[in-house]
Amino acid sequence: MRGRQAPEKPKATVVEHFAKEFARFLNNVQNNEADILGSFLIENEWEKYVKDGKDVIESLELAGFALVPKVPTEDMVGAADRTGSGGLMGQKGARVYVSAVWDAMIQAWIDTRDVNLILDIFSMALSRASNPHARRDSSMFDSSFQRFRKQSQEIMAGTEKTGLAIVPDEPTPVMVSAGVSETAEHRSRTNQSIGADPDYITKLYENMVQARERA
Repeated sequence: MRGRQAPEKPKATVVEHFAKEFARFLNNVQNNEADILGSFLIENEWEKYVKDGKDVIESLELAGFALVPKVPTEDMVGAADRTGSGGLMGQKGARVYVSAVWDAMIQAWIDTRDVNLILDIFSMALSRASNPHARRDSSMFDSSFQRFRKQSQEIMAGTEKTGLAIVPDEPTPVMVSAGVSETAEHRSRTNQSIGADPDYITKLYENMVQARERA
C-alpha cells in the first residue's frame, strides 16, 4: 500500500549473534551474504546453538569480561555519575565528557589487551558445539579446541564489527590512565576537580558496565 513502510527488522540479541556465528562455522558457510544456501542453513539452524551462545556469554562473565557497546547507551551515560549530569556540566556536557572518557578507555583496552583467554573461551565453545557428546557432558575437556583458533578470531572480529566490545568488568591501570588523560581534554568546573581522580574514573567505568543492556 502507498505510504506504508516495511516494519523494521528486530535487532539481533548478542545470544542470537553468537548462535548464528556457530551455525555459520559448523555448517562451513564461508560467505553467508553470497552463499544463498549457506544463508538458508544459518537462518534455519541457529536456534540449535542458542545454548552455546548463552554459555559463551556466561563463560566470558565468569572470566571477568563483559560485552558492552562501543558507543554508550543513554542508560550507561546516566549511570556513570548522576551528579555530573545534574550538576555543573549539565546533561549535554555530561554525555560529551562521559562518552569521551569511555571511548578512550575502551580504545586503550583494545590497544593493549591479551586476547588469548577470550579466544580460548570461544574455541572451547566451538569444540563443544561440534561434538554432540561433549555438549551433553560439559565436564569433558578436549585439548584439541585450539583447532578452532582461526574461527574464534573471526567471531571476535565479527562481534566488534557489530559495535560491541569484550572488555574487563573492572578497568585495567592502562584504561584508567587513558580516562584520566581524556579528562584533561574536556575541562570544566566539574570534571577538572573530580575527573582526574583515578578512583572516580574507575567507578565511572564500573557504573557504566553495570548499566549495560544484558543479553
